[in-house]
Amino acid sequence: MDTQERALATLDEDMLVQLTQDLVRIRTINPPGDEAKAATFVADWMKQNDMPAELVSHAEDGRASVVGGLDGQGERRAVLFSGHLDTVPAGDNWVHEVLAADIDDGKIWGLGTTDMKAGVAAMLMAMRAVKQSGAILKGNLLFAGTAGEEIESMGAQELVREQKLDDVGFMVIGEPTGNRVITAEKGVLWLELRAKGQTSHGSLPHLGVNAIAHMSRLLEALQAEEIPYETHPLLGDFTMNIATIEGGVKTNVVPDACRVTIDTRTVIGQDHQQILDTVRQLIDRLCAEDPTLHIEVRSINERIPLDIPFDDPYVQTFVRQRDLVTGDTSVPTAATFATDGSVFVPAYDAPMVICGPGLPEKAHQPNEYVEISRLVESARIYTLAALDLLT
Repeated sequence: MDTQERALATLDEDMLVQLTQDLVRIRTINPPGDEAKAATFVADWMKQNDMPAELVSHAEDGRASVVGGLDGQGERRAVLFSGHLDTVPAGDNWVHEVLAADIDDGKIWGLGTTDMKAGVAAMLMAMRAVKQSGAILKGNLLFAGTAGEEIESMGAQELVREQKLDDVGFMVIGEPTGNRVITAEKGVLWLELRAKGQTSHGSLPHLGVNAIAHMSRLLEALQAEEIPYETHPLLGDFTMNIATIEGGVKTNVVPDACRVTIDTRTVIGQDHQQILDTVRQLIDRLCAEDPTLHIEVRSINERIPLDIPFDDPYVQTFVRQRDLVTGDTSVPTAATFATDGSVFVPAYDAPMVICGPGLPEKAHQPNEYVEISRLVESARIYTLAALDLLT
């Protein structure tokens, strides 16, 4: 029995399912996050399975990330398995209890199953299998369980700042892809617009300045504006979504404030600062036309777009093992969503793939689930890829 066979033989499917259930049952809804309980659980699990782990606390109460892994001989750069511990809010219309992690129809149901605690569990089990195989690694096999990915990648940014991950040469992000390999992701630029006006009685609107009306003028102008970009062969087109709006205090009062957030998804070649400047220029033009108009804009979240060459040797090694396990043939594919890779890739100047057992169409949806067969498949992919990359 060779090293790969020994590693796969140690993959305990029941333990993998149980680990996924345990993670799902720990509430880590962001906001506020509360990832510290999950990070502590992971750190304890890793230590129980003879893998060093460190809890990395963050400034906000109840929030933490976890890092750890297996030491190699230093002949090759480290491979990083990474997944986030937080989830989005649950929303309504759930059939199964949100955090029960029930098993039904060959699936584990619950918030965070697909996005992405199943991916986290599969990575941890793969590392355990590599450990138990007795393989001598030529480089470190690292794990990062991060806080705050669903909003601003707080945990990933903190791990980079504190230099908790050394000499990373390749990374696997376990976000939901149905175990397909993704090598590109769109960028993110979230904008916050704030309009200021002046209240007056609703029956005397000419005595006030309507902040909502002014905001409406800006949004109309912004939607008509042509933001420059070139369609990317994988990432497609730049998109803009007016996401939230708040304003007004009472129906019979002219609103003196209005706040809007906008979610833009950017592609390779776009400059986020130029997009911000375009919005400011629109505001300046409208202010010149109407001196009562006062609107400010700022960026509240930003992640760069990524396009990793599909023919990169690390990528191709991972693809080879993934295709062997699944029987499929990988092709260059992109994600419309952003990941912690947008933090790690530029920080370590290293390639990445996104590959995880969850289904992307079930992320941020009620009745979220992960198929147990895909969960097991992903653990096998991670195990064989780690051994191929590091032995």
